[in-house]
Amino acid sequence: MDLKVRSQIHNCLIQRLRMKGDLAPLNDQDLLFTTGRLDSLDAVELIMTLETDYGINFSDINFDLTLLDSTAAIIALIDRQLVKT
Repeated sequence: MDLKVRSQIHNCLIQRLRMKGDLAPLNDQDLLFTTGRLDSLDAVELIMTLETDYGINFSDINFDLTLLDSTAAIIALIDRQLVKT
């Protein structure tokens, strides 16, 4: 895992959480959507960011929200995309 990518994703998620008033710490394994910390609008924003910044085409993958449910899951998704390119 690229530490720069991890840091970028972590910061993006922290920013989204703070906009919702969620100031709790965020660990790589913390669930975001299944716990309600983030919602469907956040998922859309996150998908747009991942498509733009990391070239992930969500229409080409068997998308499931669990792919975005934690920092670790998002990093794994990015890593799989980087291996393909």
